[in-house]
Amino acid sequence: MRLTPLTANTFRSDGGAMFGLVPKALWAKRCPAHEDNTIDQRANVILVESDDGKKGLIDTGCGDPAWYGDRERALHGLKDDWHLPRALAAHGLNFGDIDWIVLSHAHWDHAGALTDPDGAPVFPNATVHLRETEHQSVLGGDPLLYKSYPPKVVQSFQNLADRIFAVKDGGSDDLSGPSPGVTLLPAPGHTEGQACVLIEFPELAGADIVPSRALFTGDNCPTQHHLRMVFQTAYDTYPLKTRAWKRKWLPKCAEEGILLLFTHDPDIFGARVQADPKHEFIVSETYAGGLPT
Repeated sequence: MRLTPLTANTFRSDGGAMFGLVPKALWAKRCPAHEDNTIDQRANVILVESDDGKKGLIDTGCGDPAWYGDRERALHGLKDDWHLPRALAAHGLNFGDIDWIVLSHAHWDHAGALTDPDGAPVFPNATVHLRETEHQSVLGGDPLLYKSYPPKVVQSFQNLADRIFAVKDGGSDDLSGPSPGVTLLPAPGHTEGQACVLIEFPELAGADIVPSRALFTGDNCPTQHHLRMVFQTAYDTYPLKTRAWKRKWLPKCAEEGILLLFTHDPDIFGARVQADPKHEFIVSETYAGGLPT
């Protein structure tokens, strides 16, 4: 199974929001802020080419910036260039070649490319897979989550209802995925229904790293700078669950050499980590990708 990280979009987020309780004096050493206090981010997605010839994407990014109004683009620092179609074309692919999509969660910057403004599927042949709890959160109409799942995302889910597959939590389908070796694991914290995605025996494009497993972290650990327990976003719906996820998975990744794949890091796509007595966990080996992004 071959993994190729791609950049779907570039944008900015408020630095304070991306680091929550952590003072700017600490996080700005790792992520220098612009004058408006925003920091650079990428919407990173993973192209998965399995041994059976099927092709999938983990997350979709924000979609075409032209779909957003001027105010929204300014609010998010969303750059005009939609990188994803060009990145796929660099590998001889287009949207119609994608057979499945896995969503870590359904925030705008992860599920924003499911449908176009007319409601038509962007990936006409793809099924969409996510955790059942996240699916329920998108369509449940909870007024407390109205900012988490904007109308465009909700409408996309409604339009694609016949091709969405929700992985049942705790049932016989738990941990299943759209392709052998790709599994959705519960990763509550950033959202209650978020999934991290575990990939077995990946071949990494443009790297000599040969891990037995790779883990797409979702936004519980969006960048290499979020490895410490309290370095988490203010967008986390259940912040203590984010920390609990890190306490479970970061030691496991360090001990077993699992490669972490980051959703928003502007500089690298992934890293191996190791325990550190002062900083809890630090990057020991980086994966910057290889082919055009």
